[in-house]
Amino acid sequence: MIGTQAKPFSEVVEAIRARQKLFVVGCGGCAKVCHTGGEPEVEEMVHQLQAKGYVVLASGVPERTCYIQHVHAFFEQTREALEQSDCVVILGCGGAVQTVRQATEEYGMVKPIVSALNSVGHMDTVVPDALWVERCSECGDCMLNETGGICPVTLCAKGLINGPCGGSRDGKCETDPERDCAWVLIYHRLEALGQLHKMRRVREPRDYSKANRPRKIAYPPSAG
Repeated sequence: MIGTQAKPFSEVVEAIRARQKLFVVGCGGCAKVCHTGGEPEVEEMVHQLQAKGYVVLASGVPERTCYIQHVHAFFEQTREALEQSDCVVILGCGGAVQTVRQATEEYGMVKPIVSALNSVGHMDTVVPDALWVERCSECGDCMLNETGGICPVTLCAKGLINGPCGGSRDGKCETDPERDCAWVLIYHRLEALGQLHKMRRVREPRDYSKANRPRKIAYPPSAG
């Protein structure tokens, strides 16, 4: 899940500038789960914009706004409002913003697309509807088989791959005394699994070319 947080409303207004006729689009996927782009949040954004004197021609929440087919299906039902709008405000991740831009361009429209959210990374639900924590950096070179299913690239503040730094104290990270040291967590996990021998392995520097962006995956995958 892509975690999102609301931008300050003043930042959204600044990006809209003097454009008066708006179309507000949320996302029924990740942003809905994060309570940043579902129906209630879209309604609140519409209310705030109208209070500032803007005219909201239409609003809605596609099933997943990062999927071009869902965006097209949504816009086919609201095409007239989209054509008349001066600007489209998106309550979704960066992928959703760019997918909406792509859709409008495919319709032959050149419209400003304003992001109302900040994307803050890939999040995993820890406590439903309460807490989401980033546990994967999508680095393209996964080492979870060596670390007991705990990712040091993400959970270690320094991204260390060969054990803790010298600043770790009492099982905590030197950058935050409330934060568990990733490598202490890994040690205890490997100990419980009877795999402490994996701690002795010296890992070569990571292949950061696998994290070069933009990345893509072809389906079906090529043979081999």
